[in-house]
Amino acid sequence: MSLDGRLREFVAEHGERACIVLKAIHEESSLGGRLKLGDFSIKGLKARLKSWGVEYNPTPLLLKLEKELNLIETSYRSTTQRWWRITNREALERALALCRGAPRSGDIEDPMVRLLRIQFHALRPWEIIETLRRIKAKDAMSRSDLELLRRIVFNELPLLIELKGKVESLGYDSELREEVSVVERIVEIAEELVLRGSRRPEAPEIEVIASKEEPSYY
Repeated sequence: MSLDGRLREFVAEHGERACIVLKAIHEESSLGGRLKLGDFSIKGLKARLKSWGVEYNPTPLLLKLEKELNLIETSYRSTTQRWWRITNREALERALALCRGAPRSGDIEDPMVRLLRIQFHALRPWEIIETLRRIKAKDAMSRSDLELLRRIVFNELPLLIELKGKVESLGYDSELREEVSVVERIVEIAEELVLRGSRRPEAPEIEVIASKEEPSYY
């Protein structure tokens, strides 16, 4: 079987994990401007996966890509490092096209898009925006409203902002346009409410009455 055929089987068997590892390999191997002992290292690959919120160990899939598919081969190995070289970059890119749901396989969505969407909905953004709108509709915020707003601003909102930054840095703005728009709306309403609740009360005017008597210094 050809390498393309083996990669199709690899993606079909391992699903999202296979696609995420292939994408990480491609992006790590595209980096330049540093001393490299191969196209990518296990340390760099794990760091990239972690930056995407992916915690599993890619080593088993890397070994399969090397031993069974011959897509990669070890270029350097020591007690502290391991590097690989990609033997066929074109085949890797065709496999990524398969993962992205190109005409070869229209039923497979980019796994990173799916992961980001899952993380987004896990934060319940629709509930957050409805809560903020309810508070905004009031003439004045109660103490409980302020506490709820503070919790959203310090707990959920930083996670949503981080997720939005990840979407934009990975170039998935178009695929997750609706999710990005919701985060921007949440930020807009939250900022308006926080500024409304933090306004300083106006200091009362103090009427100064000048004394007609001459000051006494003794």
